[in-house]
Amino acid sequence: MSLGSSLSGINFSGISSGIDTESIISRLLQIEAIPIQRLQVRQQQLGARQNLLNQFKGRLTALSTAASSLNASGTFNPISATSSKTDVATITGTSSAVAGTYELKVSKLAQAHKVSSAAQNSASEALNLSGSFTINGKGVTVANTDSLTTIAQKINATSSGVTASIIDGGTGNAYLTLTANASGVAGKVQIGDAIGSIAETLGLTSGALAIREPITGGATSIAFTSPSTSLATALNLTSPGSKTFNLNGTNVTVDFDTATLQDVANAINTSGSGAAATVRTVSKDGVTTYRLDITGLTTFDDPDHALEAMGVLQRGYGNPMITAQDAEYELDGISLTSASNTIANVIPGATINLLKANETTPETSTLTLAKDTAQIKQKVQEFVDAYNAVTQFVKTNTQFDKDTFAAGGLFGDATVQGIDAQLASALFSSPTGLSGSITNLTQLGFTFSSEGQLTVNEATLDSALANNLTGVSSLFRAVGSSANAQIQFVSSTSKTRASGPAGYSVVISQLATQHALRAEGAQTDPLLEQEFLTFGGSAFGNNSYELVLDAGMTQAQIVERINNDAKLKDLVSATLDGGKLQLTAKKYGTPGTFTVASNRTAAGNTSGWGTNEVVVAGVDVAGTINGETTTGSGQMLTGSTGNANTEGLQFLYTGNTLGAVGNLLFTKGMSPIFTDLIGGMTDSVNGVLTATDQSLTDQIKTIDESISDLQERLADKQVSLRAKFARMEQAVSQLQSQQSRLSAIRSQG
Repeated sequence: MSLGSSLSGINFSGISSGIDTESIISRLLQIEAIPIQRLQVRQQQLGARQNLLNQFKGRLTALSTAASSLNASGTFNPISATSSKTDVATITGTSSAVAGTYELKVSKLAQAHKVSSAAQNSASEALNLSGSFTINGKGVTVANTDSLTTIAQKINATSSGVTASIIDGGTGNAYLTLTANASGVAGKVQIGDAIGSIAETLGLTSGALAIREPITGGATSIAFTSPSTSLATALNLTSPGSKTFNLNGTNVTVDFDTATLQDVANAINTSGSGAAATVRTVSKDGVTTYRLDITGLTTFDDPDHALEAMGVLQRGYGNPMITAQDAEYELDGISLTSASNTIANVIPGATINLLKANETTPETSTLTLAKDTAQIKQKVQEFVDAYNAVTQFVKTNTQFDKDTFAAGGLFGDATVQGIDAQLASALFSSPTGLSGSITNLTQLGFTFSSEGQLTVNEATLDSALANNLTGVSSLFRAVGSSANAQIQFVSSTSKTRASGPAGYSVVISQLATQHALRAEGAQTDPLLEQEFLTFGGSAFGNNSYELVLDAGMTQAQIVERINNDAKLKDLVSATLDGGKLQLTAKKYGTPGTFTVASNRTAAGNTSGWGTNEVVVAGVDVAGTINGETTTGSGQMLTGSTGNANTEGLQFLYTGNTLGAVGNLLFTKGMSPIFTDLIGGMTDSVNGVLTATDQSLTDQIKTIDESISDLQERLADKQVSLRAKFARMEQAVSQLQSQQSRLSAIRSQG
């Protein structure tokens, strides 16, 4: 290999010529790299600008959020809720609450029921007990090897609404405690043996059997989730088999493995005991349950724990610790009770938390709900602060120092300066169509300080809030109104335009109607046997809902049950039409569409529903607004996508008149003006900042490609230079060799 070439990355410079060729190459390459360095500097500048623009976008988004909060209806109806004695009770309110003062007296606090077993030798040793007992209708099966701790774990696994715990005080002082998860009398723990005498042996129950929950003339069971499920399944019992109980001296036998709650009622009714039984449907808080009611009782006995397992009968509690108790209190002299110490909507829109009571001398507190303008002022200040954050950012990053010639990273940026100018212009504009005494932010005390910061005169704002809260709200919010009370504004979007003072004309071409179904036949006699009505359709969220009609029910009782059912009462109403059961949707149009199916064919002793019910389909409202098309849903009309003025404008029409029914005046206050303006700037597809960011990204990418190309060319240049200098060194070396040979020849001659 010749001198001057590369050997394992080592370069030999000027060995023959004595010239520092490596320094020459390095300097030549540095000169060739100057364009790359310039591109890298430009790339850094573009990246810095892109970063600043992203920070600017973040401040704009924060301003949009602050503005948006002023468009919420609740912002201008805030409520402060106070209690004069927070150790007695506290109160919170929502925007729907009405201002007022209430005198509270608390006699009792709600308590969760708690009972204990008798003392056991150990929490972990096997108890050598076997059998089953029920806790709130949930079966717990005990094996010989189970300890007190194991039984607690099994109880907790049932999700019975009871928490089982262990107190281990050492040998002979182990206890199983049961605490109701819900406070109040209704949350009292049901405990009953089902197979064997586990509950009684543990000391959870003791004494004689008695009616657990009396009703007029008799007793009722615990609540079951289904009247058509076998008792073994409903109570989670394994092979309980046949059980016999005695009513009024007469034995009644049912097979728990197969019998349903209705089967038990039928067995009692046909026993000749003189007792009567029905399965009662109970609807509460949207949940439907079923209870076995037994009336006409004079005596009873339960040797097989049948009635005890179902919660009709129960022994006393072996070791009661805390009595189940409802809260008792007075509000402005009205006596009330509550299963919970957290009481919602006794005062509409407010929640009271009871904390302290005295039965002899009730604890007192004054509860006050009042308009809270401080919350409104806070929202306004958040808007001001967000606006100032934007303008200060622009000022800092676009400034130029004439003395030092230092410039901000966005100096001369037309996009940023243009946005700043648009925001300033919008700030003191008067929304189109807005009337009244407040039409501009200056009337609320908004102005610029000498430093260019937005400020608000607190006294001016306070006066406006105190004297014209509606006007302040209209200045900030998107608001719709109509002289026709049957046209009710609901909402709008960023694409909805203000109507101007004349408003948008509303023309109705079709009224919304309610979906209705009428039974195939008329019921003339009480139901011969139990019947199930299954509801479905869009009104029910396309889920099924089953209503049980008890044997013996009259047509009037069926109507009453439907109209009082916790779920159905909000979705359909039952009436009679020509002697036939008719069901009508509560909602209008397609949202109220529903179906009904019965498990019985139409007959005089059924509901008459059958399979050929008469259907009267509900239709949606139809019409135009400002001459533009709309989409109807029930009684709701929404401006169609693509409308020039009314896209997204939504209102409710509750009238029954066709044709021109009035005008809807729609104004867009400062909040939607700012959110719409900023939304256009920051839109992820068409926003000007998005376009600028993409342009910068493209430029950075192009520079990257140029740098890569120049670096490749520079590498080629380096190779070429090294090759050239290597050849030079080789030529010098050859000349030096020739000179040496010639010198040797001369010396020999």
